[in-house]
Order: sequence, then structure tokens, then C-alpha cells
Amino acid sequence: MQIRAAADGHAAYSTPATSASAAISSTRSPRPRPRPRPCPRPCPCRRRDEFWVYAAFAGATLAGFATFGVLSYHLVERQLLPTAAVPVLYAAAMGVDGLAALATGWAYDRIGPRVLTVLPFLAMAMVVLAFTDTTGLVIGGVLPWGAAMGVQESTLRATVADLVPPGRRATAYGLFAAVIGSAMLLGGVLAGALYAYSIPVLIGVTVAVQVLALVLLAATRSRRT
Repeated sequence: MQIRAAADGHAAYSTPATSASAAISSTRSPRPRPRPRPCPRPCPCRRRDEFWVYAAFAGATLAGFATFGVLSYHLVERQLLPTAAVPVLYAAAMGVDGLAALATGWAYDRIGPRVLTVLPFLAMAMVVLAFTDTTGLVIGGVLPWGAAMGVQESTLRATVADLVPPGRRATAYGLFAAVIGSAMLLGGVLAGALYAYSIPVLIGVTVAVQVLALVLLAATRSRRT
């Protein structure tokens, strides 16, 4: 009787272990992988053209954007502000930068890339106001500069994730960063050279480049629809 009871006990304990082993084995058994569904036409997974048109827009709007170095030089060289006040004005522009980043990020989640239309207009407003000889207008131009910086540093990059499939986003962001970095370098050099040559020419070239940027942004939107 004792031997039979012991056998029954072993059987009772071994049943759950056998079931667990079977469950583990079933999870390791090969199963057919689901076939990827074909993308609809036009295929959202093939947006190479849209990405490069969008990168061209970003490059254009940044190439036509004066750096704060040129702005601060104008302020001091024309004696519109004392040198000690320039960092204070820059701090105010950075405050606008943060607010603009929050506002355009919120708007992007609701209306998409259309919110980026504001960027070329901010750049045009900045160059028209900031490169004058009136202190109030110059200060009014530096604040749009801060707002444009906020859009550039945050919302401008958001569209890349919408244009590129997940498996290629890291490469796309690297390429995009290279484009905008090169454009910012070109924009700084261009603004400095044009400022030394003629301020009206600087304003005219900046406006023309930003109009081109608006055209490229419209082309990006038309390709996505």
C-alpha cells in the first residue's frame, strides 16, 4: 500500500511538470511567419523623394536664416544696444525659443507639417525688422529669431519620422542633421558676407530664399497627398 501511495504521489507531482515542459516545447516549435501585406499605392514605405524634398526645404529655410552673431554685431556696431545688454536680449530670445517649441509641437500633433509654414515667415520678419537702425524694431526682430530657433530645434525634425519607415529612421535623421548643419553653416557665412556688402541685398536674398523654402514645403505636402 505504501509503495502504491508513493507512486500515486509521484504521478501527481509529475503531471504539472510534464504540462509545463510541453507548453515550453510548443512555444519553441517553428511557426509560419505572416507574409507582409503589400503597401497601398502610393506606397507609404517608399518616401525617399518626399524625404529629400523635405530636406531641401529645411536646408533652404536655414540657409536663409541669419545667425545671432550677425544680429549682435549689428546691434553693437550701430550702437543700438550696449554690449552688456546683448546677452540679456539673447536670453529673452531663448525664452521665446522654448515657448515656440512647445506651441508648434502641440500644433504639429493636430494639423501636421502645415505648422511649419510659419518658419519661413518668421525668418523673413526677423531679417526685415532686425537689420534696421531703430532699437524697438531690432528687438522686435530678435524675438521672431528666437521663435524660429524653437521651431528649427524641435518641430522641424518631427516630419522625418512620418516620411521614413522605422528601420531607416536612424540613417534618415543622420542625413537630415547633416543637411541642416551644412545649411546653417552656409546661412551664417552668407548672412555675414551680405551684411558686409549691403543690408538691403541681405534682406532681399533672405526673402527670396524663404519664398523658395515655402515652395519646397508645398511640394512636400503635395507629394504626401
